[in-house]
Amino acid sequence: MHRFLAPNLRWLRWTAGALLLALFPVFVREPYYITLAVNLTTTLILTLSLNFVVGASGQWSFAHAAFFGMGAYVPGVFASRFGVDGWLGLPLGVASTMLLATVIGLPIVRLSGYYLAVCTLALGFLAEIIVRQAVDLTGGSYGIQQIPPLLIADYPLKGGSYYVVALAAMLASSLLLDNIKDSTLGHAILAARDNAVAAASCGVNVGRVKLTAFVIAAGLAALAGWVHTFYYLALNPSLLASDWTFLWYFMVFIGGLGSVPGVVIGTILLSIAPELLGIATQNQVLAFGLLMLVVALFAPRGVGGIIADLLRTDRVVPANRSAT
Repeated sequence: MHRFLAPNLRWLRWTAGALLLALFPVFVREPYYITLAVNLTTTLILTLSLNFVVGASGQWSFAHAAFFGMGAYVPGVFASRFGVDGWLGLPLGVASTMLLATVIGLPIVRLSGYYLAVCTLALGFLAEIIVRQAVDLTGGSYGIQQIPPLLIADYPLKGGSYYVVALAAMLASSLLLDNIKDSTLGHAILAARDNAVAAASCGVNVGRVKLTAFVIAAGLAALAGWVHTFYYLALNPSLLASDWTFLWYFMVFIGGLGSVPGVVIGTILLSIAPELLGIATQNQVLAFGLLMLVVALFAPRGVGGIIADLLRTDRVVPANRSAT
C-alpha cells in the first residue's frame, strides 16, 4: 500500500510547501525583503541546476552565467526592441538557450575534467564580449533600460505579485529535477557519471545522456534569467560575467555537491546572510573563501554530508552493549 500512497504524499508535500512559501508577501510587505526573496528564488534555480549538471552528471561547466545571461537578454531584447510580450519571451529565451547549448554541447561534452571546464569558461567570456559589442541590439556596456513589465489582465506584476511568479519558476524547476532524479534518464545520468564504460556496456548512450543533462541545466539557467529580467526591468552585460558562476559554485560546494537539501541551505546562507549581516560586496568573496576553507577542512561533504550523517539509521551498536 505504501507504494501507492507515496506519490500522493509527495504531491501533498510539494503543494503544502508551495502554499506556505506563497504566503510570504502577505505577511512581509517591505520591498527590500521582497527583493531578497526574488533574488533567492532566482539563485536557487541556478544553484540547483548547476548542482544537477556538476553533481549528477559530473560535468564541470563554467558557462552557467552565459546561459543565465542569454535567458535574460533574449526576452529583454524582444520585449524592449520589438514589443514582444514578456510571457512569450519565456519560451523564446529558454528554447534559444537550449538550442545554443545543444550546438556547443555536441563537441564539448565529449571532453572531461579540465578540458570541459576551460571550454565552457571560454564560452562565458565570449558571450559577455558579444553582448558588449552588439550595441544596437543589446545596448552594449550600458545595457537595456525600461523593459515593459509582465502583465496579467493589464495589471503589471511587481513586488509581491511578481514574487509569486519567481516562486512558481523555482518550484517548477525543483519539481522537474526531482522527477528526473527518479526517472530512467536520471539513473542513466548517474551511471554515465560513475562509470561511463560500464554504462555504455549496459546500453546507455553516454554522449547523449551527458548532452541532455547539459542542455536541461542550460534551459533552467535561462529560466532564471527570464525571472531576473522582468523583476528588475533592466539588463546589464555584467550578468554574463563568469564571477557569478564561481559564486554559484561556492554555494554548491558549501551545500555539498550532489545534495539537494545541502545546496538549498548553502544557497540560502550565502544569498541572504551577507545582506542581513551588512557584509560589503568587496568583502563577500573573502568571507566566502574563508567559509570554503573551513568546510573543506572540517566538512568536506558540505552541509549535505552533515545532514546525511545526522539522518543515518545504520549506526554501529557498541559490542559491549548488553542485549535486552
